[in-house]
Amino acid sequence: MITNSSSVGKTGRKHSFRILTAVITVLFICSVTITAFASANAVTKVTVTDGEKSVSISTEETDPLRIAKLAGFAVDANDELNTDGYNAEEGGTIVIEKAKVVRVEDSGIISYFVGYGDTLGSMLNSEGFIFGNDDELGTNPAQNIFDGMRVFIKRAFSVNISADGKEKSVFLIKGTVKDALDKAEITVDEDDVVSPSLDTPLNGFTKIRISRVKYDIGIETREIEFETKTIPSADMYIGEEEVVTEGVKGEKKVFFTEKYVDGELAEKIFEKETVIKKPVTEVKKVGTKRQETLAAYKNTSEPISELKVPSDLKLDKNGIPVDYAYCVSAKATAYTGDPETASGRKPMPGHIAVDPKEYPYGTELYIVSADGKYVYGYCVAADTGGFVKMGNTDVDLYMDNEDMCYDWGNRNIKIYVLN
Repeated sequence: MITNSSSVGKTGRKHSFRILTAVITVLFICSVTITAFASANAVTKVTVTDGEKSVSISTEETDPLRIAKLAGFAVDANDELNTDGYNAEEGGTIVIEKAKVVRVEDSGIISYFVGYGDTLGSMLNSEGFIFGNDDELGTNPAQNIFDGMRVFIKRAFSVNISADGKEKSVFLIKGTVKDALDKAEITVDEDDVVSPSLDTPLNGFTKIRISRVKYDIGIETREIEFETKTIPSADMYIGEEEVVTEGVKGEKKVFFTEKYVDGELAEKIFEKETVIKKPVTEVKKVGTKRQETLAAYKNTSEPISELKVPSDLKLDKNGIPVDYAYCVSAKATAYTGDPETASGRKPMPGHIAVDPKEYPYGTELYIVSADGKYVYGYCVAADTGGFVKMGNTDVDLYMDNEDMCYDWGNRNIKIYVLN
């Protein structure tokens, strides 16, 4: 019985020990689990700030976004949480940085940007905006941005100015042509021409041209043509004339206003004139006596010369050339019977002897007696006569026979030189 009892007792103790050990093990595991669980769910104090509003809560939550919502704040998708002052073990401060949408209009182009606690200048800089010296930002760049903020950027445009032979450029946001000239420090006088006009509004690239205008007084001395007065004279043949009083040109001063554009004379405007010397009228006698066109040796109205009158030689009603180079008063004798002429031309009425130094061979002439009784007519210098050395005559006219030569004698004539 004892033995059995002893056996039973030993067995019972060993069993009890194992149970105790198991219990202790279970208690240890439970203790570790409870400690770990208690550590993971520690309560911390967190302050959530949104602008000027702050809310402090005690929470076991560790996620900043959930904490902010537990504190009663609405957090939008573009909002940011600043957790620099917060950690999960100790809590701290969570700052909600609300997203601020800024509308930027840049020279008509509209863009939207999301910012946070930035100033306007820092936001535009971070977005890559670059400004020229003359560009204009409608809002102070030091101002803090806010949601719904509207910003207007005006870009300066170039204005090219051409004046005084030089080119100059300025930049403007707005203004008129005058504003551009003021900025370029270019002055204009009331006579200068500005294109476009000074009051023209500018809203984009423009070219301005300035033409400098100056006015001066110009004076010119000019001649005054004289008039001609004619006096009919029955003592002179038609076609003859004699100057009684020489005409003299007058003189006057003419005054102008001269307009110069960029140094070049552009216009002369007549102002007045002053006569400083009056002209003298020319007075001359003009013959009215008709000449008789006779060829007594032939009993005809034809000239003595047998040469054909050229078609371009026009005669007036008195048988005198209308057009000629000049007229000479001279003396003429007559000759006949020569077998040849010095120039080789055939001897005949119309081929006359001359002084070749005065009338070279081939010179075309038209000869009429000074008294108008005889017309020798169209003739050509073709021979040289002995009279050249004697000096008592000017030309020697060839006739058909000696009787005609005797009748002619030494007669006063008029020589019309045709070429």
